Amino acid sequence: MNELLSLAHVHRVTTHLGERTVDLFVFDHHRGAFALWARYARERGPLTLVTLDRHMDLERPAHAPPAISSSLESLDGYARWKLSPKNDDHVLAAMEAGALADAAVLARSHAPTGLAQMHPYNDAGGRPHRLEIARTVEDAGPEILGLVRTAERIALDIDLDCFTTLSDAHPDEVVPWDAEHIDDFLRPPDSEEFWKLVLAKVCLVTIAREPYHCGGLERGARLWGAFSQVFFGRLLGVPAP
Repeated sequence: MNELLSLAHVHRVTTHLGERTVDLFVFDHHRGAFALWARYARERGPLTLVTLDRHMDLERPAHAPPAISSSLESLDGYARWKLSPKNDDHVLAAMEAGALADAAVLARSHAPTGLAQMHPYNDAGGRPHRLEIARTVEDAGPEILGLVRTAERIALDIDLDCFTTLSDAHPDEVVPWDAEHIDDFLRPPDSEEFWKLVLAKVCLVTIAREPYHCGGLERGARLWGAFSQVFFGRLLGVPAP
């Protein structure tokens, strides 16, 4: 995995989950996760995705992805230049490529067109992929828990704009959440079973900062600080990177 260090736009951190070490990657554009998922799946087999987001990034890719056996440069180039700049088609692209098997999607808004026909999602090769969807961690019901239980390897994926709200007074203004609001979302009552199942099988974590969806660089930096306090300190119980 040392070749991943050559991706200049990606920060790699090794963190601990109990006695296991897990690679965690931080980057700006969410579509950059495609290359990371593909690179891991090439060595370990298809991943089950658990993604937390404000948007439901389940649009179909306009361009067919390269095989996961392709070079890292090809995978990253596809993510940068062929996937949508809206950052909404990387999940299904990864399924088309064979990097993702199934996905639990926790997204607060913006359902894509044709979502009702995506249970399951059948890729161009005819392979079915389960998509289980909920709006919040609190709403993660038996279908999502069942998907996580049967997963062999999990990629935990978080878009920081999950923890933002559009202002009522100024609809174009993004309001980042504080640490307590993030904690309420990530660790609601009775979420212990969900997180225990997920964290037991996580083999990598991808975090998209997307500052342009989080109120800009300054507000995005403050949001990262609040998120780190909750995600690393309270959920994982490790020092923030």
